[in-house]
Amino acid sequence: MVGIDAAADVILRVIREALGTQTSESIAAVYVGAAGAGSPEVARELETIVRAAFPRSAVRAGDDVEIALRAAIPHGPGIVIIAGTGSIALASDTRGHLHRAGGFGYLLGDEGSAAWIGFEAVRLLSRVYDGRARDEETSRLVARHLNAPDRPSLIRAVYSEQIDVAEIAALAPSIIAFAGKGNHASRLIVERAAQELARLITDVARAAELIESKPSLAFSGGLLREENLLAWLLKAEIESSISEATIVTVDDPVRGAVRLAQTLRCSE
Repeated sequence: MVGIDAAADVILRVIREALGTQTSESIAAVYVGAAGAGSPEVARELETIVRAAFPRSAVRAGDDVEIALRAAIPHGPGIVIIAGTGSIALASDTRGHLHRAGGFGYLLGDEGSAAWIGFEAVRLLSRVYDGRARDEETSRLVARHLNAPDRPSLIRAVYSEQIDVAEIAALAPSIIAFAGKGNHASRLIVERAAQELARLITDVARAAELIESKPSLAFSGGLLREENLLAWLLKAEIESSISEATIVTVDDPVRGAVRLAQTLRCSE
């Protein structure tokens, strides 16, 4: 609960700064989008704290995935795929029901994410040290990044201390760049990442009954923010699995939060 309290303090401070000289009574609705608020328990705790500060406002808390969806697709059915450190897909069906796939973290999933790509590269290095793979640019990058020039140092880097997932995920942009320049080992990793992300999208599209509906699909997250080989391969995968999906751009996430707050107020 300490983490929730700290997050709520930051959220309330930002809201009050945005209010300026206006009073809290002037806020009709507050939508809080925060990582972790996809958990009902976390969402309820955040809503309780925010509602106490703004008792006359309609309040709802949810995760930042729905914000990303509505930042790109203001209303109606659609899909968003987020590929950053982790990965998750979210679809809204024609009835407004939400369907998720992924988002389980690096131990259970996050397929196709920066963390997943980084760990795949680390596994490649382990095979190099076993003599089961060829040492080349990708494996040498991982060895330098983890300061692991041999098998014992790699094992120490991964297991001796609490693993830094962000450090592993930081390998992903270089691996995608290597793949774009023709590096075979990196290309195989990035191809599999695109396939995994496509599966997440297809799974939520099927759950939302959007496969044959020419849905709008938004790419979001650090790995998909710019044109690169991963985004290109993912688009190619989607073209073969979802009929005539339209790729749309994610707007400023704040707009997504505002749109959800407006919907929340209208429903009260």
